[in-house]
Amino acid sequence: MRKYFINLIELKLLSAIIIAIAVCTILTMIFIQKTPGFKEKYKTKFIIYELSVALIYVIIPFLGFNNLLSNNAMNCFIFYQVSSLFLGILQVYLYKNYFNRFEKSEVWFVYFFTLITVTYSFFSFAITHTFLNGPDLLYLMATHFILFFIPQLIYDTFNLGMIIPAKVYRTWQFPVNYIEIAGVSDSEMKDLVVITFLIKRDNGDEKYKQYRAKGPTRLDFGRLFYNFVLDYNTKHEQEPIAIQDKKGLYSWVFFFQTKWYESARYIDPTRTLYMNAITENAVIVCMRTDEIILDADEKKDETHDVAYQYDRDQDDKRIGGKDKKEADQLETIS
Repeated sequence: MRKYFINLIELKLLSAIIIAIAVCTILTMIFIQKTPGFKEKYKTKFIIYELSVALIYVIIPFLGFNNLLSNNAMNCFIFYQVSSLFLGILQVYLYKNYFNRFEKSEVWFVYFFTLITVTYSFFSFAITHTFLNGPDLLYLMATHFILFFIPQLIYDTFNLGMIIPAKVYRTWQFPVNYIEIAGVSDSEMKDLVVITFLIKRDNGDEKYKQYRAKGPTRLDFGRLFYNFVLDYNTKHEQEPIAIQDKKGLYSWVFFFQTKWYESARYIDPTRTLYMNAITENAVIVCMRTDEIILDADEKKDETHDVAYQYDRDQDDKRIGGKDKKEADQLETIS
């Protein structure tokens, strides 16, 4: 028993205690000044809580002082880490429900309070651990307090993630006069690439169908899309791709088909295929804005391939030689 008490007069422990007392005093004074109504509302709760946690950290080294843990420093350290992690989880709950966040909304304040708790706890832990095990590994073992902060950090990260606003996408509509303005000039008919559209033929369909198209990389994607749909619907009058309902023209958004672990890549209809990084054999999901994107497996079912390439002579006959211009209508949704 005598050797245990001798451990308490080690210089390493005494210096740690002096530093802990000084830090506790300074942090507590700042905390009291920063907390409105501390003496009236929170003083008793604060004292009870800090003493309780400090007492728990007196008990933890005793629990770790057994043949299973004390003979292996790593096992003892892991036990301390797990204990601090669970106590950190408990503090997240108590800070919100027992202290009512001290009526403070600043994120930094909870970490300041946690730092105070850790400082008080280190004081009791250092004395008990040194009493039982000596001062040699005191500072190394004390690093388990880092895990005391982890639950609060995860909790705040989750809350911050939840308030990130939804990404805003620009939707695209067929121009009202898209039949009259359809067609492609000779200067645009260069650097053709073959791409695949995944489209629901009608808004009520469950399955996406696959359509093959060919177009120039210097053409705006919106123009390519409505030229393709117009050409397809002309050739397949019995099974056209629906572009409007009773309310008017549908709004569309366009995405690359990506792997399940990749984030969606949005296509800007006002930019060219080249600027959208659309390359040979790219697969593009064309979605009406009130649709729900189905799983990739569903998109692969029931495909319908259509080889498509712009034919300027046919376009000229269809539009009667009228001027060609773009009138894409854009709106913004979230």
